[in-house]
Amino acid sequence: MAGSDLFTPYRMSKFDLSHRIVLAPMTRCRALGGIPRPALAEYYAQRSTAGGFLISEGTMISDTAAGFPHVPGIYSEEQVRAWKKVVDAVHAKGSVIFCQLWHVGRASHQVYQPGELHRCRRRTGQ
Repeated sequence: MAGSDLFTPYRMSKFDLSHRIVLAPMTRCRALGGIPRPALAEYYAQRSTAGGFLISEGTMISDTAAGFPHVPGIYSEEQVRAWKKVVDAVHAKGSVIFCQLWHVGRASHQVYQPGELHRCRRRTGQ
């Protein structure tokens, strides 16, 4: 594209990017139990390029942070270990990845809160 800066290098703080195209965050809803699965590492690796920049999907910072089902967290050791595999896959392709920390606050429904699902079912008779 004539006159476009999209494919020109860019220095972002300490990161040297080879272009200015960024993978924007997109909620995937594929992390059963809040644990990033191997498919997530593959997903981000497939979108990685040498000198590229990716921003992860919203990643829960606590067990009370969810606003959607099956979103990954980063508040337990198991989650951190799983994210390390994602980050390693992205870095192996030469990309930079930032984790989008997420807590939906009052927008969260009670069914996403610890222990609430059982209380909801008792109240509704399910």
